[in-house]
Amino acid sequence: MSRRFDYEQPRESRQFRTRPIPVDGARRRHSRKAPSRSGSAIRGLSGALAVGSLVLALALVGVQFWATGQGQQGPGLPAVISQLVTSVAAVAAQAVADRRRDLIGGLATLGVFALVLGSLWFWWWA
Repeated sequence: MSRRFDYEQPRESRQFRTRPIPVDGARRRHSRKAPSRSGSAIRGLSGALAVGSLVLALALVGVQFWATGQGQQGPGLPAVISQLVTSVAAVAAQAVADRRRDLIGGLATLGVFALVLGSLWFWWWA
């Protein structure tokens, strides 16, 4: 025995209210073109740099805790904190670069390179 509730309507009287998809692309938020191989390779390299920077920052945190526990100075709080902030900013910029294929995405990719290489230069090589 089937039971019909008051709020149910017969199938033939239902109306579907949908909006058509615009053909001219007026509602598109980002570019829909397929990524090129060189663009994918550059974004892949910047992603590897961003994640490597995060791994380095987490390793520095571990070394700082270990050194403090041993009664030694360690790398120092300014180096640890700046490496953490830089790596988090690089990962955030990489997230933007992965989601956008326009000018903003390209600038975010360049920002990842600048953040990671600048941090390595300032704290490790200079």
